[in-house]
Amino acid sequence: MIAVSVLLPFHNAEATLEAALESLNSQNCKEEIEFILINDGSTDHSEEVVKYFFALHPEFEKKSKLINCPFRQGVAAASALGINNASGEFLARLDADDTFTADSIDTMLLKAREKRMDIVCGKVNKVYPRNKMKVVTPSKYFGDLNNMPLDTINFSLCNKLVRKSLLTDNDIMPMNGIDCWEDVNIMSRAFAVADKTVIVDSVVYNYTVDDRIASLSNTQHDLAMRQREMCSLLVEKWFVENGLVDEYEKFILLMKFHAKIKLLRGDYCDISKWRETYPEVNERIMYITQLPIALRVSFYILDKLPVKIGQFICKIADKFVKR
Repeated sequence: MIAVSVLLPFHNAEATLEAALESLNSQNCKEEIEFILINDGSTDHSEEVVKYFFALHPEFEKKSKLINCPFRQGVAAASALGINNASGEFLARLDADDTFTADSIDTMLLKAREKRMDIVCGKVNKVYPRNKMKVVTPSKYFGDLNNMPLDTINFSLCNKLVRKSLLTDNDIMPMNGIDCWEDVNIMSRAFAVADKTVIVDSVVYNYTVDDRIASLSNTQHDLAMRQREMCSLLVEKWFVENGLVDEYEKFILLMKFHAKIKLLRGDYCDISKWRETYPEVNERIMYITQLPIALRVSFYILDKLPVKIGQFICKIADKFVKR
């Protein structure tokens, strides 16, 4: 019986894909693992990299499924394809520019078996340009949707094991076309229905920090904004349909807060549009206790200032904010 299905969606990842595959091949796991590799319409040599790796590692190929999409569908659709082809009791995810540590799957699986956990999370080693590194630990409120911060370490699929039935039994699948926040839309719903979640005291994932994100084009910025807003609306709709919207009101407000925050960033700063987007967030900003009190007070004041003064303050503050 397959214990874990690891999903690896990739698109034009020839430069980093071999390292990702090697980290899968190096897993020291006592139970059976399968690897679902989804080629999301790559136009470079990514498929050749996989096939060469198969030739060098025939045992790895036996444990793998390579799914080739004829054109790019996006990471959400690729992930859904991977889930639908997965046979494992648990799901894990690896991005094509990252790597797992050698014992990551086994460490998380042992913890999952110990007390029948639904979601297991590990620490992340953030790898910055020029080989600078920083180990990041999940929130002490991990699993508590109304109290943990909405950030990569807590909501990424990549440093976790998730029981597959938790997703399939609750109709939790990637939302086609929502590639920005694809992880958030899955994990937010999974946390809401999970019985048991836990953190392991080990680094399980090496996450490559992309320093190009701060220089998004206008088109990319607008697309990310639209997808975050749509993700927030669709996730809220799911909470409503499942009778969970009142219980998780604080999380929904936090999600909407983050969805529109880019409207205050740099050259894109638009105070009027920020106020018009999810106005209920500004009205209840002091209620969102996942945010530090100083931040809540700052946004409360920003909402009351004249537009020109608010935009001037945002542009000055943006220069000191880490992206």
